[in-house]
Amino acid sequence: MVLSFRFKTALKQVLYELTYEKDSTILNYGDTQEMVWFLLDGLFREVRVNRSTLKAVTSWFWKGKDFSYTDPGFFGQRPSFRAVEVLERTSVVLIYYEDWAVLKSNFPEVEVVTEVVRGEYSRKRTEHLLDMKNLTVDERYLDNEEVLDYLFPRTQLNYIADYMGMAPATLGRLRTRYYERRK
Repeated sequence: MVLSFRFKTALKQVLYELTYEKDSTILNYGDTQEMVWFLLDGLFREVRVNRSTLKAVTSWFWKGKDFSYTDPGFFGQRPSFRAVEVLERTSVVLIYYEDWAVLKSNFPEVEVVTEVVRGEYSRKRTEHLLDMKNLTVDERYLDNEEVLDYLFPRTQLNYIADYMGMAPATLGRLRTRYYERRK
């Protein structure tokens, strides 16, 4: 994707670097997401509440080099059905919606960049949902081993188990089984 020099210059003027501390909630349920984050390092988790049980469930993780936004949320400027929490000290580059909207009205490439980001996000979410539906717990574990190795030392087992669509005890057994195999 080719981006014009004018666009790159204008974009740099509206990007902000910020660090969030562990255990911060940066988006609450029902709030409209006013900014989109690009994680330089660290870890966020997306939390949704099951409407039947009212149980909070981890639905997604974002780590360094990921764009973080909820859907609906940032692009549609509608209230979010999810919350976003910071799981470890995290450095981000962010852009506010108002600045993004001005860029969008002045630079046609903003629409292309937006669709690339949204398309990748949608692809990853769809693949994850299909994996939860079609793969065994062993296959899910092995398919996500690299991500799991990143998550295990950084967050709670039950959060990871929610994300993986399995019970914490099952995830713990798989972790023990496959960790031993790699020694």
